[in-house]
Amino acid sequence: MKYLIIFSIFCLFLQACEDCLFPGGYVFDIPATLSPAKDTFNIGDTITISSIFSDQVYDKSTEQHYKLENFKFYPETFIYKIDTIRTVNNLSEFDFIIDPKYNYYIFSYSTGDRSLIGQYNYANNTYSLEYQIIPKVKGLYGLNHSSSIIGLGESQDFEGRCRGIISDVDVTLNEGADNNVNFLLESPDEIQRKIWEKRDKQFHRFGGYCFYVK
Repeated sequence: MKYLIIFSIFCLFLQACEDCLFPGGYVFDIPATLSPAKDTFNIGDTITISSIFSDQVYDKSTEQHYKLENFKFYPETFIYKIDTIRTVNNLSEFDFIIDPKYNYYIFSYSTGDRSLIGQYNYANNTYSLEYQIIPKVKGLYGLNHSSSIIGLGESQDFEGRCRGIISDVDVTLNEGADNNVNFLLESPDEIQRKIWEKRDKQFHRFGGYCFYVK
């Protein structure tokens, strides 16, 4: 009987280990919207990016929902001009409207690049973040509303987490619409065309959107 109990415990341990062995770690999928979802805007138009979702968050790897309380998603927004060979992306072509209740702000890198970074608000079991961008300069642009969790918070704990498994975050923008991804092919920058070739992994999962300003 003693050996049967030990064997049963050993089997349960092996099963638990197997349940935690999956490639790539957790990949939490969170929604966002960009509106109005047009392919062309005018100088002075207001574009709204909004991301509001429950703390029951879907994980693509295990195909389960996990309750993530006070989780740090490390949202980050890049906007870059793609009608020219890559230059410093300093956000100078846009004005921004961000309600002070949101912890979201412009951050400058040593390269001269700038992005919006911060965190979601968490209240009443809901995460929320919303801001507006207003174009000031004509051109063809790409935008990513994504996450910089890797390197900053990939080892956060949550209920049901397998020990040692890291977390990543994908952002599904506009319910998985194409978000004018083919505009990448109109860029003279070879990097943008290579992104188009791997658009599922390098554009759509990072909340990508392309648009003209005229």
